[in-house]
Amino acid sequence: MSYSKFDLTFKIGQYLDRHLVFPLLEFLAAKETYDQSELLQAKLEMLSKTNMIDYVIDIRTLLYPNEKTPEDITTRRSFVLSQLQELQDAVEPVLRLMQRDDVMKTVETMRDPKTLINYLTTNKEFEFKIEMIDSMYCLAKYRYECGNYLESASYLYFCQLVLSPTDKNWDAALDDLTKLREFIDNGGAGATASNMQALQQRTWLVHWSLFVFFNHVKGRDLIIEMFLYKPLRLTHIVNLIRNARLDAKIDSKLGHVVMGAQPLSPYQQLVERIDSLAVRSEALTSLVERKQKTRNQDIRWGAQEF
Repeated sequence: MSYSKFDLTFKIGQYLDRHLVFPLLEFLAAKETYDQSELLQAKLEMLSKTNMIDYVIDIRTLLYPNEKTPEDITTRRSFVLSQLQELQDAVEPVLRLMQRDDVMKTVETMRDPKTLINYLTTNKEFEFKIEMIDSMYCLAKYRYECGNYLESASYLYFCQLVLSPTDKNWDAALDDLTKLREFIDNGGAGATASNMQALQQRTWLVHWSLFVFFNHVKGRDLIIEMFLYKPLRLTHIVNLIRNARLDAKIDSKLGHVVMGAQPLSPYQQLVERIDSLAVRSEALTSLVERKQKTRNQDIRWGAQEF
């Protein structure tokens, strides 16, 4: 029995990041839901606009075994590797620190960000500068675009350890978010933008704004004010609050929905703790793998005869 008519991958895939669609296509390939050559072609088209060049080359080899890799792909691969090396060189001191178990253990045990930054910057052996954190973010993003998700997570984990959550200015982020919303609503995409493009822009705005609303002090109130409140939809909001059993009330004079504090259930606390441990485990796994790789390279070079 074919399940392809029930599959929603290609309908929702256009709204997802390419790196999120790729594992979905891998799942479909394992389930043999579609013709394998069609799935390979879909992967090739999707990955062609990413930095996952080696995957592109491998898929082309499967699709066209008798053809050579086009020169534009090999040229682009060289460019991606060059950019990656440049980003790595900019944070070389940080990468060396992450390979040292003693330093990482100290970094993970320090709770005060100021003390941690002082520890990293005053030790001349480390050659660490706080400005390198921005470069680490750039390297993590580039690694993600290349499909190196574990390494990207480990870099972000280090940044998370160094930067205090209080360093984030959520008020400024909310102001920027409001300006962006006004820009989109006022036709900021230009006169040639279609209704579909405007809808896509609003969809992405909703998606990324959640990060701001979930961290802002008044985020629970503002998210409803920004996206749900309309006079004609007040009945719908009332039903939503009642059915979802939310701790909220409606201020009919101001036209606001005021959300109450929602304590985390033991289950939610457990889920958050597991997520935190999972990120840390992935970061440590990546560090161990890089250290083992370096050790193997040293052994291999030492065994060579000159």
